[in-house]
Amino acid sequence: MNFNSKQNNKFEKKEVSEIILQSRESLKITGVSKMHSLDVNLFDLDTNLGRLKVEGKNMEMLSLDIEQGVLLIKGYINKIYYLDVLKEKESFLGKIFKWF
Repeated sequence: MNFNSKQNNKFEKKEVSEIILQSRESLKITGVSKMHSLDVNLFDLDTNLGRLKVEGKNMEMLSLDIEQGVLLIKGYINKIYYLDVLKEKESFLGKIFKWF
């Protein structure tokens, strides 16, 4: 965990998650809180920074420690990405027609 000092000398706790990829064959993720699903091509998990997906080939979980929040994966890693749910802005016309 990182701590950032504020002007009034109080400390604010800031969540940290690390993704360490070595040669596209070894992956360490910290801040893991839940594993949704996994197979040789896709790992779907929750971290303290959001939902994360790892795609690849012939992947396998070497270890998972939910208490420490650490996941180790080996295999060929193609993609690592967060699933962010972005709320789209409603258009002006959409707001008008909402009333009818």
